[in-house]
Amino acid sequence: MALAVTGAAAIVVSGVIALINPGCLDLVVASSNEKFELLSEIASSYQAPSVDRRCVKVQVIKKASGAAERALARDWAGERQPKPHVWSPGATTWLLLLTEDRKAAGLGELVPRVAQGIMQSPLVIAMPEQMENALRQAEGTIGWEQIFGLARDKNGWAKYGKPWGPFKLGKTDPTVSTSGLHALISVNNVARETAAPDEFLTAVESSVVHYGDTVATFLSNLLIADQHGAATDYVSAIAVEEKQVFDYNRGNPSSKLCRPDCPFLPPSEKLVAIDPTEGTLVADHPYAVLNWTDDARRQAASDFKTHLESPAIQSLFRAEGFRDYRRQAGSGLVAPYFHPSGPKIRWEPPDPPDLVEMLDLWSTRLRKPAHALFVIDIGSSMALSVPAESATRLDLAKRAASDALEHLALKDAVGLWTFPTTDAAPYREVAALTSLASGTSQIAGGLGILSKASDEASFYATVRESVDQVHATFAADRINAVAVLTGERFALADKNSFDRLISYLQHQPESSRVRVFTIGYDPSSESVLRQIAEASGGAFYDAYGPINIGEVLRNALSNF
Repeated sequence: MALAVTGAAAIVVSGVIALINPGCLDLVVASSNEKFELLSEIASSYQAPSVDRRCVKVQVIKKASGAAERALARDWAGERQPKPHVWSPGATTWLLLLTEDRKAAGLGELVPRVAQGIMQSPLVIAMPEQMENALRQAEGTIGWEQIFGLARDKNGWAKYGKPWGPFKLGKTDPTVSTSGLHALISVNNVARETAAPDEFLTAVESSVVHYGDTVATFLSNLLIADQHGAATDYVSAIAVEEKQVFDYNRGNPSSKLCRPDCPFLPPSEKLVAIDPTEGTLVADHPYAVLNWTDDARRQAASDFKTHLESPAIQSLFRAEGFRDYRRQAGSGLVAPYFHPSGPKIRWEPPDPPDLVEMLDLWSTRLRKPAHALFVIDIGSSMALSVPAESATRLDLAKRAASDALEHLALKDAVGLWTFPTTDAAPYREVAALTSLASGTSQIAGGLGILSKASDEASFYATVRESVDQVHATFAADRINAVAVLTGERFALADKNSFDRLISYLQHQPESSRVRVFTIGYDPSSESVLRQIAEASGGAFYDAYGPINIGEVLRNALSNF
């Protein structure tokens, strides 16, 4: 009876509080990509204690670590997503970088000097199993030295009597992705032990297949190759987090939630997560309460962090392929694909000034240069307004394209085509493929809209001819690619032309493959654009979600 009375009293009190404070306190948590779905599910079932007699609602937003760092470095100005109170990037490395960037801009500190991680996942070298077996049999142990040594060897896999051609390295853009940033630090650590560090760094970057904003791009393409029995044709090794290998081996390259069992088919050729012998960095997924957060939300953030550290939630992290914040692995991280004990040597991030210098050197001198075409839709679909921005699609695309191209290096060659045209031609060359990216950036800013739309047959012809153009001037020492941005609706009205394009893209020789990266404003075109990208080994990006077009284009162009 006492419990019943107490419960009834609690209900009455809760009701009174709700009447006094009908609006809940919002707590916005910005999460890196690989744990976004998991944190969102946890937040949706979280029974938050009240703060200042107000209920609490936790909202998790998805923001790649590098993109979030850039947004926070400018106080979140120009972002569509709500301003976060808590930031949980992939690693503490991003906190160090943010503090240094804000210091250089004359802004105050935004993140605490120390932020406890909520889970962990070390950077590993992921290799198709038969490649890992061949390298281990030949070398005994595998570390960054063996990987980078093979990447620099002109004989490639022939060095070990294998028919897999040149060694192909998969590495994400270190300005966007945690695994890319940690791989860059690892390369530099190894290079310092060599007689010619700059030559070593340049040779490693030259073996990169292409860059990318997320590891999911590489893993999705690898799974498609695996389904065609060609996993070893696409890539030899990828620098990724251990958790992402766990997901890939379940047939889940995009790290979607799939419990209790994944409904996906696992790959025929699984990946082996190699802990490099020299050491590696660990993504510790810090939980950083931002300095602009008020006291009430700080209390709410502390309560949510306590929930995330609880045994039940830590067990959930382990079940999803992470290690808990005490470094303990779950039952899924077992031999022969993982080392349950984890890496023996853990590297710490470099000092912030050294990290900034490292990134600058990579962006301006070391990154493998581009040989690419940017194809932009200037048809009537691009005249549609974007209400949240008070501008047309083309206005936003021009600004974003100019900015994204400006961030490429001086040595990058990026041509520019537009479609449709005022005559019978499917496209118009605005800047030659030999144009420097900075020059193309200026030209992109002056594009105007046409009153006509592109038909599907002309669009497919334009994509085909753009790939042909890059093929005709293929540069083996560059990343050869095409980026296509359109606002048009494509619904397979000309399936014959579409099928011929897909077959052509799929059957390109691996030694001269041109990857297509598509960006779409209209969700009805996603299927068509995604199939075009995946057939070529590229990736699709949507410009109709909460992420602004500037970030979308920067992510797309980060592949080259």
